[in-house]
Amino acid sequence: MRRAALLLVALGLLFGLAACGSGTIVAPTGKVIGTLPSGGKGNAADGKKLYASLGCQGCHTLEGAKSVGPTFKGLYNSERKLTDGSTVTADDAYLLQSITDPDKQIVAGFQPGVMSSVIKPGQVSPSDAKSLVEFIKTVK
Repeated sequence: MRRAALLLVALGLLFGLAACGSGTIVAPTGKVIGTLPSGGKGNAADGKKLYASLGCQGCHTLEGAKSVGPTFKGLYNSERKLTDGSTVTADDAYLLQSITDPDKQIVAGFQPGVMSSVIKPGQVSPSDAKSLVEFIKTVK
């Protein structure tokens, strides 16, 4: 009986959120626990919501100010020097990898382990990562 009640509550939350179009599934505690699929490419509007709900704004600014992590302003397709001395282009592939496996490549001047201490590798779904990349593309 209790399991059925929990299932009904979860379905109610899911359908309620789907009906309002947010795409984000939020637990009663307010913690984001997932998103509804938004398609294969990602959606910048969903990415903007994720930027706020995942706490990205705590380390990544939108206006170019220095912070704990690289600013998102002008990030897309820019050249980034990494701590290993190599240079990468912040394209879709690089950004997707940086979101899903934060310590794989670290931009010079930033510390490893900071993002992965908050966002564990694999915690952000591929569809959410794509939406975040689509949002980052809009931050100029």
